[in-house]
Amino acid sequence: MRRIKEFLESFIVEFDWKDITIFKLCLTAFGIMIGISLPRKNKKAILAASGAVFIVSTILLFCGLFDVSCPFCQKEEEFDFDDDDENGLVMKISAADE
Repeated sequence: MRRIKEFLESFIVEFDWKDITIFKLCLTAFGIMIGISLPRKNKKAILAASGAVFIVSTILLFCGLFDVSCPFCQKEEEFDFDDDDENGLVMKISAADE
């Protein structure tokens, strides 16, 4: 199982936006096929569960998009304002690999 996980992690790193779009379309089509094949009596419960998953995942995606993080998950950074280091601010500039 670890080998499969490592393979998938290395494979997903190579994805660009087109690959992610195709992957999402594939999953959407798969979900529609499953939804069509469900018996009528189970559809309401599955609709509620999938709606909840949709809402939570959408909120998480938009939080990542707008760079909003959970206030309960952040660790407070401690700064030492009394540091008498006279080196000043050092700025590191690196060129992008082309």
